[in-house]
Amino acid sequence: MPSLDLTAVLERDRDGTWWYLHVPAAVRDALKAHERRGVIAVTATIGGTSWPGSLLPWADGSAQLTVNARIRVNARIRAREHVELGQPVAVTLEPRER
Repeated sequence: MPSLDLTAVLERDRDGTWWYLHVPAAVRDALKAHERRGVIAVTATIGGTSWPGSLLPWADGSAQLTVNARIRVNARIRAREHVELGQPVAVTLEPRER
């Protein structure tokens, strides 16, 4: 499968411990065949930095799980690529085996 490119705004969770990018439903749907137990293993790339990650389900507070997902962006990656809270970030996702 070819890689998928998207741009998403860098966000933080309510308690400030997780930094993440929302992955749109269309991208998650394109990777659905690679899903195992609700998680899709990917290699994510921002700028010149790649890392193994997972698309994690995102609960929207309603009774059902949305089809959107999120991917965490740790401090090392944010610093290396100079990305900040609220900034649009271009990311490439490629499915990988877990």
